[in-house]
Amino acid sequence: MVTPSAAGQNSFISRYSVPAFFVTAYAFSWTIGGLLIADHQGLLSVPQALHYVSAFGPAAAALIVTAVVDGQAGVADLQRRITRANVGARWWLIGLGTPLALGLAAVLIYALSSGALPDIGLFGQVDYLGNVGVLAALALWIATYGFGEEIGWRGFAFHRMEQGGWVRAAVLVGVLWGLWHLPYFFYKKNFIALGAGGFVFYLVSITMGSVLLSWMYRGSGRSILLVALWHGLFDFVSASPVAEGIGSAVISGAVIVWVIVILRRAAQSDASSAGAPTDQAKG
Repeated sequence: MVTPSAAGQNSFISRYSVPAFFVTAYAFSWTIGGLLIADHQGLLSVPQALHYVSAFGPAAAALIVTAVVDGQAGVADLQRRITRANVGARWWLIGLGTPLALGLAAVLIYALSSGALPDIGLFGQVDYLGNVGVLAALALWIATYGFGEEIGWRGFAFHRMEQGGWVRAAVLVGVLWGLWHLPYFFYKKNFIALGAGGFVFYLVSITMGSVLLSWMYRGSGRSILLVALWHGLFDFVSASPVAEGIGSAVISGAVIVWVIVILRRAAQSDASSAGAPTDQAKG
């Protein structure tokens, strides 16, 4: 039996499902972030590997809010999109090929700048855990910042917001996604080093990444699987010691150029649609 108060709460969450998602995702991840900030300040001691647990905030929020709002049918639809693999060869080439190409670029840049090929084992190096091995590091990135984030950001938030225009939705999700990383700037050394100015640039770059992943999500028939794999592979490459310095800058620059091309084509498509005569005008 559903009590009137429970029904009222469900109705409220249904009406504000997207805000409810963001509040839940932030609450989950920022609670862990708060503990890690306190650890960094010497106020308490917690395992720093909790950093990776915080990545599951968006996925947890998506599952909770979907279950409340849409019930079993909604959760089943979310699960189908998480496992959707029938996206066509083109999208698999984009989803798997482009991050691997960026990884190859990082290796070549490392070799050119240092005069020697990198130890591939460096890809197994992850913050707070040390060198866990290449395959374990890859699995970690895909599980956490791949599925942990993409089930929420693209699979829930963008999925429900795109009816108002996909680029607009991608940008809004991107800004909120970037702000979700704010605790990192108070406990993670490489983020702290960026400073306030670096945070602004980071926010812009994350928003660009949101546009790219949203474009992939739409083009692949709304496959969370594809964008999660791309996201995890990209982080696996870009966060490794192999991509530090010039390699990271080149990888980021390549993604930014790619997103600019996507946005230009989207603008041209919108202009063509706006300029096309309607059936009523033709008559």
